[in-house]
Amino acid sequence: MKRPSRLRFARIGMIAVLAVVIGSLVPSMSASTPASAATDGRMVYPASGNIQSKVGDGCRGNYRAHDGIDISGAGGTPIVAAYDGVIKSRTVNSGYGNYTDIEHPGGYVTRYAHMASPGIYAPGTRVGRGQQIGVVGNTGNSPAYHLHFELRLNGAVYTAVNNGFTCLANVSRGGTIPLTVPGLATGPGPKSPTAAADYTGDKKADLLIVAGNGDLRLRGGNGAGGFQPATTLLGANWGGTRRHVTHTDFNNDGKADVLAARSDGILEFYPGKGGGALGSPVAIGDGWWDMMHVASGADYTGDGKQDILGVSRNGVLIIYAGNGAGKFGSPHTTVGSGWQAFHFVIGGDFDNDGWGDIIGLHFDGTLYFYAGVPNGFAARRAVGSGWQEFTAATGGVDYDGDGRADLLVRTPSAQLFLYPGLGDGTFGTRKLVSADWADHLTIE
Repeated sequence: MKRPSRLRFARIGMIAVLAVVIGSLVPSMSASTPASAATDGRMVYPASGNIQSKVGDGCRGNYRAHDGIDISGAGGTPIVAAYDGVIKSRTVNSGYGNYTDIEHPGGYVTRYAHMASPGIYAPGTRVGRGQQIGVVGNTGNSPAYHLHFELRLNGAVYTAVNNGFTCLANVSRGGTIPLTVPGLATGPGPKSPTAAADYTGDKKADLLIVAGNGDLRLRGGNGAGGFQPATTLLGANWGGTRRHVTHTDFNNDGKADVLAARSDGILEFYPGKGGGALGSPVAIGDGWWDMMHVASGADYTGDGKQDILGVSRNGVLIIYAGNGAGKFGSPHTTVGSGWQAFHFVIGGDFDNDGWGDIIGLHFDGTLYFYAGVPNGFAARRAVGSGWQEFTAATGGVDYDGDGRADLLVRTPSAQLFLYPGLGDGTFGTRKLVSADWADHLTIE
C-alpha cells in the first residue's frame, strides 16, 4: 500500500457534487492482434495536470516513500486507461481511496487511485488505451484532488516509470508517455483467471461434472482449491448424448458458458446467466462429435475474444476463432498435426501474458506446455512426467485464488488433485482436494 501523499499544491474547497461518468508441431498462426488494439508498448498519460510527485521523489529535491506518480487535476475530470488491458479490481480502502487496477501484457498492472468513485467498469472488463475508466477525486489519504498512478511488474513497483515523467511539468490526458516498457507489446493482455469457469458470479472458478446418471452438475468453487456440494444444471440423462463438455466465456460477457458436442455432431453453446444458471442451447456448428479433443477458455488470436481448440480424429489441431458473441468469427487456423498422441489437451493462459496456451498430457506420461505467442506457439517444453495415470484432467483457470491458472486431475482411485499454477507454465506440489470423484463421467 502506498504511503500517505503530501502534495504541495493547495487543497481545493468542497464542491457539492461530482458528476461521475460513469512446439515442433506448430506452424505460424495467420491471425494477429487487430489494428485497433494497442500493440506498440507505449502508454498514455491517464489524466491532465501537473506532476507533483514521482516514485521516491517529492519533486522538490526531497525523497518521499511513495510508490507512484501524483498528477494534480480538477475534480471530476476524466481518467483514462494508460494501455489496453483488463480490469483486475475496482475497490476502495483508507489509503488509496477509490481505485481501479488494470492488468496489461507482460505482467504489468496499472493503478488509478483517489478517484471519485471506484471506477466505471467491473473486474474482467477489457478496456482500451485512452478509454475513460473514472474521474479524478479526493478520496482516501489525499490532501487535494489528484490522480495517484502506479505501474507494477509482477507485483513489484516498477520504478522506471519515473523516466516518463518530469517533476512539476504539465501533462495532457491521452498524450504519449515518453517511456519504453519492456514486454508491454507482447500480447493482448491477461483475462480474468476465473471468468471462463465462474458460473455463480462470485469471482471464483467452479467445476462442471457429468454424473454417472448423465446429469450435468455444478460444484461451486470456494476460491481456495475446494468445491461445494453439487447442484444439477441439466438432467434427464443429458450427458448420455453429449461429449466434449467445455468451460468457456464464449460470448465475452464475464459469465462462464458451456460448450458440448451432441451425438448428431452439433456443437451446442449454453450461455451462462450467472447465479449458477444456463440459457437455452444454441447450435453453432456441426461435425464436433467425432473430435478427439475440444478445449477453450483462452484467447488464441489476440483479439480479446475466447476461441475454441479442436483436435480432429487424424490429430490435426485447429483454432476456431470466436467472435465474442457466442458464434464463430474468422479466420480459423490450422496449427499442426500429431496431436492424436495426447490423452488430454487443456486450454488456458498458463503464463499470465494474455495469450492462450496449451497443456498437453502425452500418452507416454510427459506433461507439455505450449506457450502462446503472437505468431502461434513457442516450442513445447516438458514440465512434468508420470502423468499417464490420470483418468480425468481439466484446468486453465484459477481454483485456489492466487491469480494463476491451475490444473485438476483425477487418479484411478478417485482422488482429485490440484496442481497450483506458478504463472510460467509450470506447476507446484499437488494438493489433495478430496477422494470421492469416482462417479463422474466428465470433470470440466
